[in-house]
Amino acid sequence: MSYKIAFILSMVFIVQLFVFATDLISVQIIHSNLDAVSVTAGNIISSKGSINDDVIALVKNEAGATIEAVSEETPLFGAVFEYKISKSYQPVFLASKPMEISVVRSVVIGYYN
Repeated sequence: MSYKIAFILSMVFIVQLFVFATDLISVQIIHSNLDAVSVTAGNIISSKGSINDDVIALVKNEAGATIEAVSEETPLFGAVFEYKISKSYQPVFLASKPMEISVVRSVVIGYYN
């Protein structure tokens, strides 16, 4: 009888472990997706010189995220331009409030392949 109670109690911990692992995997997938989109957005920003409607639409369609400029000054040719792509995620187990997952990247304006 006691082994059945121990099995039932251990199942509670195993379920919590699976939910925790699901949150961690979800955060990693979102971060990887944001990182991949940031490379493509960086190439467009570098060639166009700033964040335009094409970049905003690309980030929204590919990752469901938002993009914003981190640096305040107007980007000039050869200047370093920083931008942040972020997405909100509602975790099941990690936190009670939504988490903001973001990637901050920088590009040199006018330097592209």
